[in-house]
Amino acid sequence: MGSFEELYSLRSVTDLPAPFRSTFSFRYFNSLQSECFPICFLSDFNMVISAPTGSGKTVLFELCIVRLLSRFLSPEGKFNHMKGVLKTIYIAPSKALVQEKLRDWNLKLGSWGINCLEMTGDNESHNTKNIQEADIILTTPEKFDAVTRHGVRDGGLSFFSDIALMLIDEVHLLNDPRGAALEAIVSRTKMLSRIPDMRSTPLADVRFIAVSATIPNIEDLAEWLLVPPQGIKRFGEEMRPVKLTTKVFGYAPARNDFLFERRLQNFIFDILMQYSRGKSALVFCSTRKGAQEAAQCLSQTAMSLGYSNPFVKSKQQQEKLKEASLSCSDKQLQSCILNGVGYHNGGLCLKDRNLIEGLFLKGDVQVLCTTNTLAYGINLPAHTVIIKSTQYFNKEKGLYAEYERSMVLQAC
Repeated sequence: MGSFEELYSLRSVTDLPAPFRSTFSFRYFNSLQSECFPICFLSDFNMVISAPTGSGKTVLFELCIVRLLSRFLSPEGKFNHMKGVLKTIYIAPSKALVQEKLRDWNLKLGSWGINCLEMTGDNESHNTKNIQEADIILTTPEKFDAVTRHGVRDGGLSFFSDIALMLIDEVHLLNDPRGAALEAIVSRTKMLSRIPDMRSTPLADVRFIAVSATIPNIEDLAEWLLVPPQGIKRFGEEMRPVKLTTKVFGYAPARNDFLFERRLQNFIFDILMQYSRGKSALVFCSTRKGAQEAAQCLSQTAMSLGYSNPFVKSKQQQEKLKEASLSCSDKQLQSCILNGVGYHNGGLCLKDRNLIEGLFLKGDVQVLCTTNTLAYGINLPAHTVIIKSTQYFNKEKGLYAEYERSMVLQAC
């Protein structure tokens, strides 16, 4: 334990009521979680937290959920749960992130009868009854905005009064063009919570918890979410479990930005050979097509090396990749997988997305080319991250624009 751990005395999982301890698979909270523990679990304050990726922010959400569920504890410490009467809304920028949390929380909380419901474009099975009975609704800003906006007209918003906790993941998305939907639902929730009719419902005291890796203006956000000073938590790079080293490479320009972008994919292989040293790597590209082309380019280079393909290290790995490629419905992805390379974007079907994520997590696919949406918090640890080009094609303006600084930091 470094000197940093000693600054905060670490809180133990035994500080929680007995029924909830099994939620956490460790004995002690880390220093960031221990510092936030009194506000997350021992108060109902709104919070905004900025901390590096991988520092354990999801546990803070779980502590707030456990705080809410502890209202169901009897004086004897028995958990008497009532379905759907205290709702948590979890909002994340991508479907992939929502589905990851859904799997995670179903495993952790399912045994107590906590009902998690996914509300995204991939899952249209939610009806009023499902929503009424759900304890945790996991959704994207656009989907929740659409459901709540149209729900007002047909009386489908009765569940709103049961919302007691709103968890906003990757809150720096507010700065994105898509931030408007997030702003709308938070403002709508705040407005409805002040209506006199809601005075005796959980919504009247709704609690907001916003979390992100990169928020430069945390005070503005805190003011908007009515966060008291003790609810503002900012942690720096010292909390990062693995230190980052950054390298920038410049290349001669091409005739235009489009050709330059295409040309950059020829350099990825050499950079991987130099820095990734046989460990997992993510390559961020600005478009779905760019991610696909970069993966195909790497796959062809690897294939031309035959038995000395650096991405396939053993006969066993090759067999696994062969088997996986058969269950893949995307033909291009199929041929890439055989060479230990994959791509991941919104254009793939859910089955293929899950397949490629699984292969990458197990280390069978060593290089994954992807679009920026994957940078928003999804849990795919990698040793090397390559950001191919610092520009993306902005559809509204019809020209290439530089990435936001927060986007680059987020990808790293």
